[in-house]
Amino acid sequence: MPVIVVAGKDRTAFARAVASGADITLDVTGHYEANVTGRNVVARLGDASGPAIVVSTPLTGWYGCVCERGPGIANFLALARTVAAEKWAGNFIFVATVGHEIGHGGMELFLRHGAPPPGDTLAWVHFGSSNACYAFAGDSRTVRPDGERALVLSPSAVTLAGETLTGIDARRMVAEQQAIGELRDVHAAGYPNFLGLAGRHRSFHTPADDLAETGPDILEPVASAFVDAVRKISERGERAFR
Repeated sequence: MPVIVVAGKDRTAFARAVASGADITLDVTGHYEANVTGRNVVARLGDASGPAIVVSTPLTGWYGCVCERGPGIANFLALARTVAAEKWAGNFIFVATVGHEIGHGGMELFLRHGAPPPGDTLAWVHFGSSNACYAFAGDSRTVRPDGERALVLSPSAVTLAGETLTGIDARRMVAEQQAIGELRDVHAAGYPNFLGLAGRHRSFHTPADDLAETGPDILEPVASAFVDAVRKISERGERAFR
């Protein structure tokens, strides 16, 4: 569905034009600013002296974006709480990024200022969009997760995913040349070991993306699978990717 993003100052005029039912033309003149303020949320757990395990998820989207962003944030927090409660070994960096819809601005900012370099990073784990949303049959919600999601893996993470993530119904995408979503930026920056889950769903990027689109029964399997995967990374270190 095509979406037009309108500045708040133009909202009244735009709403009046839409309500009139007349054909309208939009003439947009703008540019991207450089060096704008970003408001990523970053937390660090564990021993900062070793190679980092980075965990990321975007915070921002259009409208309420409940299922576009909610499952990623929920799974991100579940993993952080598990790491903290069980005191896993490792240098964990959790980053929730902003500016997703304007060229992954927050991820770009973090990669430039704050992320450990690839050589000092053991793994990058990403919870992308719509990773636990219900599938619909027509207008009826099913109990199944939407199948239009992808488990994105570096070649080095395929064996680990085969051990831990097989319960997630998603197509496997081994990112030898290019990844998707914000993992595209991670891959392009040269991080060798990564895994993440991202997708779309029926109400993606529309005002209908609300609480009806997700629930704990399809969130929990994703959270548990990624907890298992990251626990093994914590325990095995580099051996998790051999």
